[in-house]
Amino acid sequence: MAYKMKNKKLNQWVKEISTLCQPDKIYWCDGSTEEYDSLMAEMVACRHGNPLKKRRNSFLFRSDPSDVARVEARTYISTKNKDEAGRPTTG
Repeated sequence: MAYKMKNKKLNQWVKEISTLCQPDKIYWCDGSTEEYDSLMAEMVACRHGNPLKKRRNSFLFRSDPSDVARVEARTYISTKNKDEAGRPTTG
């Protein structure tokens, strides 16, 4: 683990979990613009995300049709009609 946080308890927990799980690598998210741009470019390159032409820094991600593990009250459907956009599926 090359990167260390100032929080000693966090460092200890990461070390403990990495010993248990044996990951190939550990990546610390820094929340930077560069990190965001890199992650979005990777998602577009592997065709998981599509950039939206009319909204800068916005991307479309579609779930797999077989993915049914969702809560209907928290599922939103995009529509062409602005008045209907963002409404929950239950009424």
